[in-house]
Amino acid sequence: MMLPQGCSRIITLGPQGTFSDLAAQRVLLPSVSCHYVRTFAEALLEASERQDTVAVVPIENSVAGTVVPVQDALVRWSLRILGESNVSVRYGLLANVVLENAETLFAHPQAFEQTSDFQAHHLPEARPVFTDSNIDSGVRFLKEVDQPGFSGAAIVPLSFAEQNPDYLKQSDIQDYPNNTTRFLVVGSSQPEFAFDFGRTKTSMFIESSEDRAGLLYDLLSVFNRFHINLCRLESRPSKKVPWIYVFYVDFYNSSETQSCLDALSSSQFQFQILGSYDSLD
Repeated sequence: MMLPQGCSRIITLGPQGTFSDLAAQRVLLPSVSCHYVRTFAEALLEASERQDTVAVVPIENSVAGTVVPVQDALVRWSLRILGESNVSVRYGLLANVVLENAETLFAHPQAFEQTSDFQAHHLPEARPVFTDSNIDSGVRFLKEVDQPGFSGAAIVPLSFAEQNPDYLKQSDIQDYPNNTTRFLVVGSSQPEFAFDFGRTKTSMFIESSEDRAGLLYDLLSVFNRFHINLCRLESRPSKKVPWIYVFYVDFYNSSETQSCLDALSSSQFQFQILGSYDSLD
């Protein structure tokens, strides 16, 4: 089970019908209520402050990559990853004019990134107006569509687009057909909590006070020594010192996980375990 004992609330990006909402519904229990906010930061902050609350947020897209503000918040607000879920992302385009004549394009920043090829070919004159969510893009389009002189379009979830067939111009406009977003279930970190390395994955934040040749090699050598299979490795700027970098690592747990972590503890690296968890998929 991904929800901790005593959890009564899930916070996610709204309104109802967003991809975040779809991911949240997959872990929702009858005794738990779902609440919607306008930004990922709001969801994460509330989850960090309340032990009865978890947030469901995107961490990585198979096309656009990492959702950086979410990743950074995991460390900044000492959040704990409880589980993950993959959601297939399909977009549709609403418009009230021939696409080449669209002057305004409502889009969430992530949807805008994930449909760049389609935009380049079919929406050459459209000026992007960024929205709070993919559903918000559709809502704002429908509010404007009957206004005199409005020539616009909106990138929305395909399910939303199909509910508005009069304006549906194109289905599956994502750049890649396998477009998938990985969502995390996160909650507040509790000091007495013990991580269960019998789960599928572990995520870590790793840093070092050194900056020298071979630093990354030394780090990877520890994982290699214990035959730990990394499934994600990303470097990010340190928030403490300009031009110093930290690492985010995901790996598959094995019987050697604890030994690997013990070896890291006695090395020059400092680390924080962000979670050890299973996937719904």
